[in-house]
Amino acid sequence: MIEYSYAFSNILGPLVVGLILWILGETSIRRKNRQDAIRDLMSYRNYDRSSTEFTKALNKISIIFHNDEEIRADIRRLYELINSPANTPGAEKRAIVGILYKLCQCYGFKGLSEYDIDQAIPDSTQAPPEG
Repeated sequence: MIEYSYAFSNILGPLVVGLILWILGETSIRRKNRQDAIRDLMSYRNYDRSSTEFTKALNKISIIFHNDEEIRADIRRLYELINSPANTPGAEKRAIVGILYKLCQCYGFKGLSEYDIDQAIPDSTQAPPEG
């Protein structure tokens, strides 16, 4: 009985440790992927829907956050706004800021307000005059 218990603990111990390390690694990778996707969208949020970088960043959000029903619905509404003939640029901007705010609040970027995100995006009227 003692030999069986000893052999069992010699096998079980490393397996449990290995499983815990694997779970921690997967969690870390998932967190990093989410943070990178949010950073990409924040970096390319120039609202130029024809921009390749912005499209890639938005697609990355769709893929990484496919399990988050609320984010998926927000992305769907944004695409509807982009493709709507009655589209107003302000509505698109508000939708993108809203998505970024939700992502920041849920996935590791605490302390940012919608105002911070909105002001970080230069509007064409905010650009300095050339000359």
